[in-house]
Amino acid sequence: MPQFSSPPEGQLRRIYHRLPTPPSTNYCAPGHDHPDPFDGLPSAAVIYDIGSKRVHEYERWRVPAEARVVRIDIDPAAEPDIVADAHDLSMIADGAADCVVSVCVIEHCERPDVVIEEFYRILKPGGRLFIGVPFMFPYHADPHDHWRVSHTGIDHLCRQFHKSGSGFIRGPASCVAHFNIHFLALLFSFYSPVLYGILIDAFKWLLAWTKYLDRWLIRHPMAHVIHSGVWFLGTKPWP
Repeated sequence: MPQFSSPPEGQLRRIYHRLPTPPSTNYCAPGHDHPDPFDGLPSAAVIYDIGSKRVHEYERWRVPAEARVVRIDIDPAAEPDIVADAHDLSMIADGAADCVVSVCVIEHCERPDVVIEEFYRILKPGGRLFIGVPFMFPYHADPHDHWRVSHTGIDHLCRQFHKSGSGFIRGPASCVAHFNIHFLALLFSFYSPVLYGILIDAFKWLLAWTKYLDRWLIRHPMAHVIHSGVWFLGTKPWP
């Protein structure tokens, strides 16, 4: 009888990664997104993107025409303009920034208060800060994962700034969809990390559509009790 051998693991991995990308659970209901942090900045603004990685949050906003965006990340593989830890931005002069943007960074920092102090220092008076931090979200080490912040906690963390606005994004449906996908992948993966990763994608195809229930749930007066992430937009006070 002919002998059939299974394809090598590397070949299976390549085939798997050629499959369509599953839909995201990330959904912000119309009217409940945060404002554009770059709106109203001077055309030649200096913007520091802290924790930039390779996917830049600022790319979906209206960057001023002549702005200079400086990307900072602790990981050299992300090819930032400056390799640095957010706890120590001493290579940046006091008051050098018109705007500081930092999305999904604070949760990985050992001392969020020190990081916020550094953001405050490098901003010029009247300079703008925008940060986003997860609240109800799965553990994701990069290289560590230490903190979560609620929609009221973000105001306390950034209390030395003049608040322009703050709130939560990714409401109850988006949040629960994300957790359900991870829970079901854990339940049916039988202790296999490989199967767990495959099931994450499979359950995204099956359940990601439930995020659109936030079009209605986000209006509920108690919607804030279940949310995935929070944001803060503020300015550094003038002396």
